[in-house]
Amino acid sequence: KMAEDRESSDRKHEKSKKRDRKHDKNYDKKGKESLEQKNDSVKWKFLEHKGPVFAPAYEPLPSNVKFYYNGKHVVLSELAEEVATFYAKMLDHDYTTKEVFNKNFLKDWRKTMTQKEKELITDLSLCNFKEMSVYFTKKSEERKAMSKEEKKKIKEENEALQKEYGFCTIDGHKEKIGNFKIEPPGLFRGRGEHPKMGMLKKRVMPEDVLINCSKDSN
Repeated sequence: KMAEDRESSDRKHEKSKKRDRKHDKNYDKKGKESLEQKNDSVKWKFLEHKGPVFAPAYEPLPSNVKFYYNGKHVVLSELAEEVATFYAKMLDHDYTTKEVFNKNFLKDWRKTMTQKEKELITDLSLCNFKEMSVYFTKKSEERKAMSKEEKKKIKEENEALQKEYGFCTIDGHKEKIGNFKIEPPGLFRGRGEHPKMGMLKKRVMPEDVLINCSKDSN
């Protein structure tokens, strides 16, 4: 009888442990450690990849595409010109009619200007981006009108890039990388009336990136 009592007590104790595990976030329904706890474990022993692909370098505007301030032609420094093109590309968009967007843009744009440019350009309403806007609209139309051969060439270049940078090796297994391209610089848009709309999304440089891979990887 004593043996039966001990056996009954053991069964009750085991049931109690199962109930506790059921309510324990570190265990799943099968009584095993949950993924949340397993996430602290080692994911890989060897990781090798080529790193990310950075956005193409800025190409200055042709000399015949001009920027005007208060009716006068102004030659901008390269960085200030690049940021100005971000605004010019959105000139026909509703964003450029919003006070918050324009205020944030001018504030961040001025941070990229030389001292001379800062002293001159203080009022966004006096800036004329029209020629820039027309230039980029034309470039966009040219891309749409490309021949099949030109489109094929671009496709092949993208495939070559995907082949070189789009895969990594994890413990001897080749795996596809979801996104290996770093977002190019531009202006933040956000959803709805976002308070940061118009702010500059700066160019990511190699020194800004920390690579996660094995020490002996190529």
